[in-house]
Amino acid sequence: MKKVCVIGLGYVGLPTAILAAQAGLSVVGVDSNKDRVDKIKQCLPVIEEPEILEKLHTVIDTPHFKVTTDYEAADYFVVAVPTPFKDNKRADLSYISSAAMSIAHVIQKGNTVILESTVPVGATRSFAFVLEHETGLKSGKDFYVAHCPERVLPGNIFHELKVNDRIIGGIDPISVQKAAEFYKYFVSGDLYLTDASTAEMAKLIENSYSDVKSAFAHQVAEMAKKEGLNPYEVIELANKHPHVSILNPTCGVDDVSVAADSNFLITSFKEETTLLQAARNINNARPQYIFSEVKAEIEAWKKVHNKKCKVIALGISYKPDVNDINESPAQYIALELSKETEIDFLVCDPHITSEQWNHQLKSKMVLLKEGIETADIIVCLVAHSQFKLIDKKYFAKKRVLDYCGLFHSNRKESREQEQFFWPASESNDFYRSSMSNMMRADIGTSTKEQL
Repeated sequence: MKKVCVIGLGYVGLPTAILAAQAGLSVVGVDSNKDRVDKIKQCLPVIEEPEILEKLHTVIDTPHFKVTTDYEAADYFVVAVPTPFKDNKRADLSYISSAAMSIAHVIQKGNTVILESTVPVGATRSFAFVLEHETGLKSGKDFYVAHCPERVLPGNIFHELKVNDRIIGGIDPISVQKAAEFYKYFVSGDLYLTDASTAEMAKLIENSYSDVKSAFAHQVAEMAKKEGLNPYEVIELANKHPHVSILNPTCGVDDVSVAADSNFLITSFKEETTLLQAARNINNARPQYIFSEVKAEIEAWKKVHNKKCKVIALGISYKPDVNDINESPAQYIALELSKETEIDFLVCDPHITSEQWNHQLKSKMVLLKEGIETADIIVCLVAHSQFKLIDKKYFAKKRVLDYCGLFHSNRKESREQEQFFWPASESNDFYRSSMSNMMRADIGTSTKEQL
């Protein structure tokens, strides 16, 4: 029986270890966090993912599955550790370096090392050089190294790990083939074989493309807001074109790796990434833009009611139906609102456990129904499924600020649809008056030319 050592038991590593064990491989899962390892041994969930408990139960007591903090010899080593970015926006490869040093103590001739962590272009080859330096062995001859970037989203990981196509990039042709042999155990999707650098760039481009699409959606939202229009309806109708697929605007980007991957490219290719830099600037500014809008709404409410208002923020995770708050734009907005002394601030997120709450927000935490009933202004930041189930009667006579499309329902397909009109923003009267004058001037010029 072939043995695999999976390093990093997070959102990617733990499901990969479980699927590999279910496919008949002997699996040892390694994580430096002893508390995480102990919880997995007790079959306690360390990630919020559908089916995680059921899947873990199928392997936890079998002789070919174990979790530990110690590295062991294996035929395959799969590295799935974090690659955050530093303050200077460059990749923090310390977790990968640490994994390489530990693997070097147990690697043997004929072993294959697969790097799944998202990395800058060239990192896989550097990873192989570290192993060579520490072991005295030769990559491509004594051991094999490949990069196979993960391509899954939380909420559907087990399915996507099996059916999604995979890109496998080796530092040499034989490394590609060795890595492909591992994924054939449990992946039903197509395996696309290439070199390591191409695989690295392909993954970075996937997420950076999402960054650009998000930036466009956010600019659409800001244009619509300026004109007093519903951005979600504008985008829905634009998407009726068969070749248009615009994302819905949110508080920022709904994937914690998007910013990191864009920054990896920007720091490596500064002259060639002007579009990415612009997208990053737009998405980075989005949470502050929303916070400023909410503050303006609060001031307008206070002028009308002449008293302190109560504000509740719905959601602080980085995307719907997950419990991850890492780099969450919604959490940033909630934290900024919590500093406002002129309001009574509340926050609700049913996916965040008591241990996860920032101390500044923990005291503001409230149950959903209670918070909505007492709030004057409701700020929708994350479109959790639970929020969508709330009876709309609870929102009556409330000022609702929807920044995640929580209240938008797509129109039914029909030739006889009701027409909807959104009030134009009064702040644009000057703009519309100027445009009318321009049009009249153009008409006058055109008429003279015809004469």
